[in-house]
Amino acid sequence: MSTFNLKTFILLLTIPVALSGCGNAGSTNTVESAPVETERGVPVEVVSVAQGTVRASIQASAILEAEEETDVIARVSGIVEDILVEEGDFVEQGQALVRLESSRYRYSRDQIAAELRGVSQELERMRQLAGQQMISTEQVERLQSRHDALSAQLQIAELDLSEAVIRAPISGHIAERFVKTGNMIQAYQQKALFHIVNDTTLRATVNLPEHALASIKAGQEADLELQGAGNHNNISAQVTRVSTVVDATSGTFRVVLSIPNAEQNLRAGMFTRVNLHYAQKHNVVRIPHHALVNVDQASYVFIANENKAQRLAVTTGIRENGWIEITEGLDTGMQLIVTGQNTLRNDALLEVIEL
Repeated sequence: MSTFNLKTFILLLTIPVALSGCGNAGSTNTVESAPVETERGVPVEVVSVAQGTVRASIQASAILEAEEETDVIARVSGIVEDILVEEGDFVEQGQALVRLESSRYRYSRDQIAAELRGVSQELERMRQLAGQQMISTEQVERLQSRHDALSAQLQIAELDLSEAVIRAPISGHIAERFVKTGNMIQAYQQKALFHIVNDTTLRATVNLPEHALASIKAGQEADLELQGAGNHNNISAQVTRVSTVVDATSGTFRVVLSIPNAEQNLRAGMFTRVNLHYAQKHNVVRIPHHALVNVDQASYVFIANENKAQRLAVTTGIRENGWIEITEGLDTGMQLIVTGQNTLRNDALLEVIEL
């Protein structure tokens, strides 16, 4: 190749480079970098772990019953002459409820009393004669037996006369009246005259599962949630009796609660829900029940530690509605995650919202 052609070829190669340099002459040599986005944390709500009281309870339902109630029956026969009380009345023990026609009982008593007076006079005279050895002692003994028999008959007659007035066997309210004026009443008939309920103390009987038998003791407290009790819908009760026999059919045992009702705001027959507290602890670490995470039969919680999630294994104790006792694994003052913890992983970045 000639010298001219070589120079021409080199010149042609350098022209595009020169043109490129001229086109960038007015531009800057620095390139702006794209902004780097900061990683956003998982939004969670936290509360400070504190101490409190936790009670373990068993829930059941029951119907309120009167601790003491009875049917009133007649012990003598007769026609109802007068009814002295009505349904809803409160009666004291021994108060008169009904009067039966009693003339026959009075006449019978007077007859026996008169015969007894005559025998008593004759017995006194014969004792004097026996002292003078004018009659045998056998005659006196026979008359003495007659005297004793009449005395017993007189006592029965007086009892029949007194029971012609039918009285309340217990104190309480007349729940039902079955008798009417003019009815013929038979002694000890099966049909009752009244039903009396003493509702100054009520009771509730609940059937609890067998596994609770070791935990329930007489004297433990319970709360009752009542419907239709006005302002007295939360009532305190106490365990009075615990059966030691488990029903083989249902697998439950009976527990009887006593409910004071001196003001008589409650009535037998009311439906109630029972919260029976069989354990109570004060000043223990407790957390809301929804903060607990259960994985493979193990319990965990998440806490916020320098805006990072930290999973802690915990040991739980007794539980109350809404609260769980933590016996190990958590200290007061820690920032417990109560919302958003179910989808967290350990060391996840957090955006903390304090409640």
